[in-house]
Amino acid sequence: MTIGQAYTDVLTPRAQEALNDGCNVFIEQCFEALKTITGPQDIEDTILGLALPERYTYKYTAQFLQQFVVCVITVAWKLAQPTHLRLSSVAEELAAWAMVSQSIAQLEYEEEENAREESEDSLDLFIKVYFEDLDFLFLFEDEYDGIDETEVAPMLGMFSLTFDDWLKPFSDEPEWIAHPYVV
Repeated sequence: MTIGQAYTDVLTPRAQEALNDGCNVFIEQCFEALKTITGPQDIEDTILGLALPERYTYKYTAQFLQQFVVCVITVAWKLAQPTHLRLSSVAEELAAWAMVSQSIAQLEYEEEENAREESEDSLDLFIKVYFEDLDFLFLFEDEYDGIDETEVAPMLGMFSLTFDDWLKPFSDEPEWIAHPYVV
């Protein structure tokens, strides 16, 4: 199976290859990070420290990090399916964002500028198609801390961004399937 096969209408072959490579590299780096992290203080200089919002570092227990890595693997599996499978939680959105970001970062090192720009544009379009919204990015901006708890959040259809809800599925509907280990 190829990562991104359900999105060939928006992903160029090179962008699809970059997404595949980005997923693989990110997963490998997550496994390496899990070997070295003994507490929240160790996360900063790892791929997990880059992928997760810094303000919650003190909450990143070994169990949470293992569950997050399962989300990473689940998202990679969903991306390899022939049809679109929805992301089921904030943790899966964060995992998907991290892998797409890894893919874009790898493209930045390509020598041929035109091919790189075309692939980056393709991945930007993929982001617009793949993610239902980008509300989870508020987690990386301190000024938006608690926005999901305001009266504006329901009007925007915003799911809770509270740390304790990151692993909870957005819905009980079957299309929001999450890996059983994280539920």
